[in-house]
Amino acid sequence: MHVCNIAAEWRNTFHKDVVIDIVSYRRNGHNEIDEPMFTQPLMYKIIRNTKPCLDKYAEKLISEGVCTPEEVKDVKDKYEKICEEAATNARKETHIKYKDWLDSPWSGFFEGKDPLKASTTGVVEDTLVHIGKRFSSPPPNAAEFVIHKGIERILKARMQMVEARQVDWALGEAMAFGSLLKEGIHVRLSGQDVERGTFSHRHHVLHHQTVDKATYKPLCNLYPDQAPYSVCNSSLSEYGVLGFELGFSMTNPNALIMWEAQFGDFNNTAQCIIDQFISSGQAKWVRQSGLVMLLPHGLEGMVSTLPDFGLCATAYCKCIFWQVLRYLMHNFGILI
Repeated sequence: MHVCNIAAEWRNTFHKDVVIDIVSYRRNGHNEIDEPMFTQPLMYKIIRNTKPCLDKYAEKLISEGVCTPEEVKDVKDKYEKICEEAATNARKETHIKYKDWLDSPWSGFFEGKDPLKASTTGVVEDTLVHIGKRFSSPPPNAAEFVIHKGIERILKARMQMVEARQVDWALGEAMAFGSLLKEGIHVRLSGQDVERGTFSHRHHVLHHQTVDKATYKPLCNLYPDQAPYSVCNSSLSEYGVLGFELGFSMTNPNALIMWEAQFGDFNNTAQCIIDQFISSGQAKWVRQSGLVMLLPHGLEGMVSTLPDFGLCATAYCKCIFWQVLRYLMHNFGILI
């Protein structure tokens, strides 16, 4: 714990990552009935001649006068009693209730909702216009913030669409995100090149052309009291990133958490997380998640490595894209 406290303090102070290298061993091999001597005889001769950590720690506390041998024995006996009582009670159970294993904050989230009835996801047009104009505008300090000429043309084209009451993929997506942010719902998007967008269509992060690391995020500046919007490019460790986002999505049912695979082969690298944890999430692991997975193909004639993903993405290209996301937000289905 001392090392963990130091690591946490370092991270909070210097905002740098910390790696804790823990060297440990299994006293009983794979499990309590395993025989590790079959394959690791010399190693486990040493392990079996080594005192357990609990005994070492108890001896240290006793030698330092922190506690007495009687107090150590009392603590051990109390824990043994807890385990024995739990084992006795477990034998009395005749069936397993999944809800007893749920430890996530999703309790009560589905109460009073009909899973076969679509929730109301409409947004007044004034809200969409406001979001569209903010999304299509340069930073407030546009005189000092030098935008790429190509981005200037994109912003101008977006503004024209808003004024003409038209919506394309990127604008519809921004309206979906923005309307949720307005309602106080955290929106998070990660994946390869998600800030710019696979087809250079999103541009959720504008970069100053003459000042290094100076950026502006339009969707973070829609309303003064809006929820946070997190958009971040991820490394090419898809299974690690998707695993993190899956865990992130479990902690808060009132958030839209998305992971986007840039191409089908990127998704393939994350397939182990999909097969092991997502597709069987509630049935096997008894965990609920609102994670949304995206693959932006079907646009501009691009062909997906995984055809099914391409078909899904094609549906997103429609002007109802923002409604689909809002429906997912309110009903928390997992999109694959």
